[in-house]
Amino acid sequence: MKKHSAAAVCGIGVDITEVARIRRLYEKNPAFLKRFFTREEIAYCLKGRNIYERIAARFSAKEAVIKALDRKDLPLKAIAVSKTGTGRPAVALKGPGLGGISVMLSLSHTENYACASAVAFKV
Repeated sequence: MKKHSAAAVCGIGVDITEVARIRRLYEKNPAFLKRFFTREEIAYCLKGRNIYERIAARFSAKEAVIKALDRKDLPLKAIAVSKTGTGRPAVALKGPGLGGISVMLSLSHTENYACASAVAFKV
């Protein structure tokens, strides 16, 4: 009998962010993006329409991942949110103690709110 490796859920996290709050932060100090986001995330968020919704969604994603991992010490920049070729959100983690961890992510936003849910797996 062939053995298959199984992934075990190690946490879930959900977060919601007000888009207006992100808009105020950005208008007051656009450089705040560099504290929390990678260059690739910033480039994606600032192109096209809905920049504040995109920023808020990625901020929510990072917070949801932190909750799923139960790692309040994890810097937001250690979590990189991108899109796959099909448009599905993807997460890359950088830092100690994150090896063997995979995260599934779902994002949504409206004009007023952005939310994210994350499920962390040990593989």
